[in-house]
Amino acid sequence: MMKCLVLSELYLPVKGGHVMWLHEVCKRMSNVQLLTNKVRGTSTNELLDDIIVHRIHLNRSILLRPESLFLYGNLLVQGFLKSIKDRPKTILSARIIPEGVVGNIIGRLFGIHSVVFAHGEEINRQRIGTPLPIRRRRTAMLKRKFLWTAYKWADLIIANSHFTKNLLLEGGINPGKIAVVHPGTDPDRFRPLPRNDDLISQLDLSKKKVILSVGRLTPRKGQDTVIRALPKILKCIPNAVYVIGGTGSYLSELKSLAVAMGVRSSVRFIGEVTDELLPHVYNIADVFIMANRIMHGSNDIEGFGIVFLEANACEVPVIGGKSGGVPDAINDDVTGLLIQGHSKEDVSDALIKLLTNPELAKALGKAGRERVCRELTWTHSTNKINNYINKLIHNF
Repeated sequence: MMKCLVLSELYLPVKGGHVMWLHEVCKRMSNVQLLTNKVRGTSTNELLDDIIVHRIHLNRSILLRPESLFLYGNLLVQGFLKSIKDRPKTILSARIIPEGVVGNIIGRLFGIHSVVFAHGEEINRQRIGTPLPIRRRRTAMLKRKFLWTAYKWADLIIANSHFTKNLLLEGGINPGKIAVVHPGTDPDRFRPLPRNDDLISQLDLSKKKVILSVGRLTPRKGQDTVIRALPKILKCIPNAVYVIGGTGSYLSELKSLAVAMGVRSSVRFIGEVTDELLPHVYNIADVFIMANRIMHGSNDIEGFGIVFLEANACEVPVIGGKSGGVPDAINDDVTGLLIQGHSKEDVSDALIKLLTNPELAKALGKAGRERVCRELTWTHSTNKINNYINKLIHNF
C-alpha cells in the first residue's frame, strides 16, 4: 500500500473498540505514520508493531470556545507539516470529528484522498433525542450540520456495520462513498483453551454454569438486565453464576442491584481484565452475553461489538441485543442468539435455552469460530480496507 497518514485523537494505551480496530488494521498495513495525542507514560516518537507513531498535545481547554479549538489547530498544523514532508497518498481518520474534519481539509489542500472510519455511535448521538434547552439545542444543530458536512467532504467512508451505513444514507451521503467493512479479531489469540484452574478456584466457579459479560460498565450494555433476569435463571439452573468483567461508573449501581435482587452471591465482579488474561476468561464461560439496547432518552448505541467475535473465536456461544450493528456481529440462530436487550424475559429465556441445551450451545460456538476464521479476522478487515483505498486511488 502507498504512504498513509493516520489521524487519531485516541490511541494506545487508551482502550476502546475503535482504537483496537484502528491499531489492528494499521499494523497490517505498510508505510503508515500515525499522529495522536501525547498521554502520560508515552514517548513523542514510538514504533508500535511497525507503526510510526508521533505524539503531539491534543488538549481541550475550557478557556477556549470551542473547547477543542487547540486540538483542531495543532492536529491541522502537524498534519499539514507531515503532508508536506512525506507526501502521503491517503489520510485515514479514526473518526469524523475531530480527525476527519482535519483530514478533509488537508486532503483538499494537497490533493490527498481522505478516508474516514464511521462507527455508528458518533452519528446516532447527533440525532434528535432528549429535548434540550434552547442554547444547547442550537449547539446540537450546529454539531449535526458540522458532522454531515464533514462526511460529505470525505472521499471514502469505512462503515463498521450495515446499521452504520444506513445512518449515513439517511444523512444524505452518496452510497458510492460508503464501504461496509466489519472489525475482526485474532483467532490465533482467541481460541478454545482448557479452563484455567486458577481462575476457576479464584472465582469459585467449580461445577458452575458460567454466564459472562466483558466490557465497559454502562447502561446501554445491559449488565443490569442480566442481573434482573437471574432470579428466573437460578430457579431453573441453581448453579448459574454471572461473571462481569470491566470497569465504569455503573459498577456501584450494579452491585446494589444484585443485592436488591437477592442474587449477589451468584454475581462475580472481576474488574478490568488484562489483555493476557482475556482469552482465558472467555474460555471459562458457557455463554457470553451483552444485552445491549438503546436507552430511553439517549441515542447511544452499540456500533458493532468486537467482544462477540472474541467469544465466538473461543467457541463460546453469544447472546446480543437486536439493536445497532450487533446483528452484523451475530448470525442469529447460527453463531448465537439475538434478543431484545431491554427485556429481562428475553434475556432469561435465551440464557436458559443455551445453558440447558449444551449440544446447541456447542454447535453455535463452533459455527461462531468457523465464521470468524472464514471472514472476520483482522487480516480480512485490513485486506478489504486496502482494496477499497487502492480502488479509490486508481479511479482518480
